[in-house]
Amino acid sequence: MRYVITTLLIVLSLVVLIFAIQNREPVDVAFLMWSMSVRKIFLVLGTYALGMLSGWGVVEIAKRLLEK
Repeated sequence: MRYVITTLLIVLSLVVLIFAIQNREPVDVAFLMWSMSVRKIFLVLGTYALGMLSGWGVVEIAKRLLEK
């Protein structure tokens, strides 16, 4: 089972990386009063990384709550 999960993780990472490489042109990002121009590759990879970190955090919090 460990090999299946590792393989799926590698395949998913490669798909995200290929998608990001194909979208290198700059885009404007705005939040409230703040705005900047950033390349899509950094936006996609950054969003992916933040999603993984927040998902991991939610799982850890749920585990701790269920243990009590």
